[in-house]
Amino acid sequence: MKNEKDCDICKKSGKIHFRIKSINYTKWIFCCKKCWNIISKEDQYSYGGTRKS
Repeated sequence: MKNEKDCDICKKSGKIHFRIKSINYTKWIFCCKKCWNIISKEDQYSYGGTRKS
C-alpha cells in the first residue's frame, strides 16, 4: 500500500511497526508485530516506540 512501510527484518509491509533494539540488533530498527514477538524475548531488548503509517 501507499502509506505502508517495510519491516527491517522480514521486509513485509504494514501500517504498524515497533522501534526496537536487542543483543542481535544493536542499532534501532523498525519491525512488524510478528518479528517483534521474537525479538522482544532477546537479551538487552529495548522498546523505543510505535510507528503508525
